[in-house]
Amino acid sequence: MKRITFIFLGIALVVFLAYSFTPINTVQSDDCVLISGKIVSIKEGASNNIQIRLENDSHYYYINRGLEKGINLAQLSAKVLNKTVTLYCPNRWTIVNPDGIVPHISKMEKGTTVVYSEF
Repeated sequence: MKRITFIFLGIALVVFLAYSFTPINTVQSDDCVLISGKIVSIKEGASNNIQIRLENDSHYYYINRGLEKGINLAQLSAKVLNKTVTLYCPNRWTIVNPDGIVPHISKMEKGTTVVYSEF
């Protein structure tokens, strides 16, 4: 009986981890959490990502492969640094994001202007 329980728990753990670490596919705006805040930092991250920090927020948000997509870091900083923006981030629980906020930026708006979008 202990062996069957151990096997079942092992399979459940593998399925759970596989779900938690699946890559983010293209999402729609309905599948996103809207996060508003003042951008206090924009810099180049690993793998040509663009890292963004919001004031009073512990998350490190990023535009996946933003530099490879042709986004100019200096121009982006001039547009949005120290400005209030709205970020659209996928709403998906994973073991590494238990609050449900995936820091991948799918869309960024400054007021009514779309600064970046994957949609």
